[in-house]
Amino acid sequence: MKVLITRAKSQATEFAQYLESYGFTCVFFPTIEIVEPDSWEEVDEKIKQIDKYTDIIFTSTNAVKFFFDRFTKFHTLEKLRGKRFHAVGTKTKEEIEKYGFNVEILPEKSDKESLFLKIISEKKEAKFLFPRGNLTDENFIKIFKEKGLAIDDVIVYKTIKPEISEVEKENIERMIENGEIKFITFFSPSSVRNFFEIFNNIKFNGQKIAVIGQTTLKECEKFGLNVDINPMKFSPKPNAKLLAELMNEEKTKLLAQN
Repeated sequence: MKVLITRAKSQATEFAQYLESYGFTCVFFPTIEIVEPDSWEEVDEKIKQIDKYTDIIFTSTNAVKFFFDRFTKFHTLEKLRGKRFHAVGTKTKEEIEKYGFNVEILPEKSDKESLFLKIISEKKEAKFLFPRGNLTDENFIKIFKEKGLAIDDVIVYKTIKPEISEVEKENIERMIENGEIKFITFFSPSSVRNFFEIFNNIKFNGQKIAVIGQTTLKECEKFGLNVDINPMKFSPKPNAKLLAELMNEEKTKLLAQN
């Protein structure tokens, strides 16, 4: 049973392994690409002024990787000792820990809103640095400032639509429309938007839609796409393993019907 994964293969290896252990066949078709910002100038300036920040906020593993990779071009990681690190969820936390830093207690739910509300409620005297992607919702930054908290944000990576050949596009479209692909997975709102830009006249054929995260679910709904598998119903901190388990349960139901 084939699953379409709209995330880059390098970022979905673990998820694919879980799916394959349940007998799924993974078809990779990334609808987003993660790249460097247009310029590092602003990032470099913030890194040079790192001493003035007490806390650093991360809402994605990509932000962690791009920030630390750039940071080590100017300083050793020792320069960050004593900073408080805030993470949106388990995966981001684990990515920070790879660099040898402890992370503050995670929010109850693994989403940006919960993280920012948690930090605001604590009302610590702090100066926050928020390395982020170009598509991050800036309302959180606005709310932060309205509450009197000091925060500087800086774009450390960009999410763009990748170059896709017509042959590749037509092949995926054919597999969706003839029902060969049974499940489609989305991990971010931008992956949903780009999917519908690529396939603006796609005709679905009973595919089950699986997502992680409320913002991704809401983006699907904007395009009239019903989400069948949403692990947020079962856990405030869903992960790839839980998503794969729920997809396997749905696969078992489909096989029983046939």
